[in-house]
Amino acid sequence: MAYRVILVPIMGDPAEQHALDLTRNLTDMIRSHIVGIHVRHPVGLVAGGMVAPGYMTPAVVDALEASGRAGAAAARDKFHAWQEAADIQSAATPPSTGSVTAEWCEAHGPVAQEIARRARTADLTVVARTGRQYAVDSDQTLQGALWESGRPVLLVPGESKAGLFDTVVIAWNDTREAAHAVSAAWSLIARARRIVVFVGGSDRQLRESADDLVRHLAWRACAPATVINDPADNAGAGLLAVAARENAGLIVMGAYSHGRLRNLVFGGATNIVLRHTTIPVLMTH
Repeated sequence: MAYRVILVPIMGDPAEQHALDLTRNLTDMIRSHIVGIHVRHPVGLVAGGMVAPGYMTPAVVDALEASGRAGAAAARDKFHAWQEAADIQSAATPPSTGSVTAEWCEAHGPVAQEIARRARTADLTVVARTGRQYAVDSDQTLQGALWESGRPVLLVPGESKAGLFDTVVIAWNDTREAAHAVSAAWSLIARARRIVVFVGGSDRQLRESADDLVRHLAWRACAPATVINDPADNAGAGLLAVAARENAGLIVMGAYSHGRLRNLVFGGATNIVLRHTTIPVLMTH
């Protein structure tokens, strides 16, 4: 698929600069419209609902509101400074020239809910990830973009290296999620010079399915693809080890929950990859 509209949440994390820079690299290959977004979480809204007004004094409410406005302003300034440095023009409607454009928007509401709503009308959401001790479960931006939007997410864990998409590793386990991820990543897979299909476990039918994927990639005129099988139980660690050994710049995989039997092999891998990857990961759920 072509990433004509790319959503980039700016929520105050320093790592978001890397997400913006990678997005700019993407637009060098694919002319896109970049939408920066900041979501202000309502004061008093917590996981179980609204905090009763009596628990916060007016002074506390005012201070939290001021902090929220300051955070939104800082996010807006960061995006506009990056946009100016990247020499990207602002636009609210498609230009006739097909050039790279950008716009800024702000929302007020539960972060996961608002990010999911905006991501559903984008082709790709680029999400920054903090350090190696990444708290997956508490990242409301990722929650909305990946688990609630139905759209692909490109997770950016840090500064991207040169030749970012030269080698792509596809995590394959013959599921709907894996197939969806491959479909969502065609624009990047098609530009790769090398493709590695990673298979976790020792199931013979799964290996045959991976061989079918290699043939399909050949029909799509992609770069030559090879299959690497890791029979170890820890598919997530095996996937990251193969990506590092092959000097990959991108991992493509489905995102899996733990509750479904058919996702048993890759369910835990999702968490491991989200927490410990050092290269960008394109995921769909």
